[in-house]
Amino acid sequence: MPYLGGRRSTILNTLLIISAGYLPSGIAFGSISTALRIPGIYTISLSFFVYSGAVQSAFLGYWAAGIDPLSLILTAFLLNLRHTFYGAHIETLRGDIRLRDIGIIGPLLTDEVYAIAVSYQSLSLPNLHGLSIYAYFNWIAGTAIGIIAIYYAPSAVLNILFLALPALFLGLLAPRIRNGFGLVTALTSGVIALAGRLLGLAPYFLIVPILIGVMTGLTAGKISRRWSK
Repeated sequence: MPYLGGRRSTILNTLLIISAGYLPSGIAFGSISTALRIPGIYTISLSFFVYSGAVQSAFLGYWAAGIDPLSLILTAFLLNLRHTFYGAHIETLRGDIRLRDIGIIGPLLTDEVYAIAVSYQSLSLPNLHGLSIYAYFNWIAGTAIGIIAIYYAPSAVLNILFLALPALFLGLLAPRIRNGFGLVTALTSGVIALAGRLLGLAPYFLIVPILIGVMTGLTAGKISRRWSK
């Protein structure tokens, strides 16, 4: 019984984590889309069929500057390239998940769902399926609320909502940094990503800090092992 209670507590915590990040971020996306005079049907369709905060945010920039289809497709490809490795990594960590299961979860496997799947490996496969669907509908609901909220909520409140998704990422990242190599990876990626943001670089620049951060962490690990011999 204590185990069951602990499992229920874990599931409840993951649902709260997802809602705390997805609803505010979806509201912010829906509000900004409406402020940019993007038709509501386009905004909702993006959340239904694209379902990627990074790509949808990039779309807003392209809409404001003028849509360039080829650049938008390249941006979407590069921003989502990391998902190629998510399913394979989960499959190696969890013995209850096979390639067929990854194929089912894959379309709804966001960064946050991936991080929770890795951090809470006690979650059963059905619960992981449910979590993926729950996150998906949280994002859609947040988008719909945002389309309406732009007409009623103060702009200061909507600006605060932008902090929700970064805070969610940091909350999921912190427990995964268990050694100096992980810290080096996180700091390197974070500093380069922040610099790119401040310099106004294109959204697909995001792949650069990811790759450099991973390579830096791996290099630091190899150097440390050589010195320890």
